[in-house]
Amino acid sequence: MPRFFFHIRSNGYGRSRDDIGIDFPSGETACSEALRLAQDLKGMFAARGQDPQDHAIEIENEAGEVVLHLPFSEIFDGSVGVVVPHSQDIQG
Repeated sequence: MPRFFFHIRSNGYGRSRDDIGIDFPSGETACSEALRLAQDLKGMFAARGQDPQDHAIEIENEAGEVVLHLPFSEIFDGSVGVVVPHSQDIQG
């Protein structure tokens, strides 16, 4: 099963790296998890006094390639529905 790493990129705050990763059956499943994760993190950023829309989730595959860059601003303004990247981009 391919492993994916979920990094948080923040304007003015740098990048938080996920060095452990999570195994998912597909890239599509990893992308769906990114949407759920963003909803969970929204409150955490607000509690820190940070605008959630200043952040993005990046999913990296085992080869170190960023297969999805998902700005929180696109999630919270409703412009993102189901995220389905190209299958060649999400292979582990």
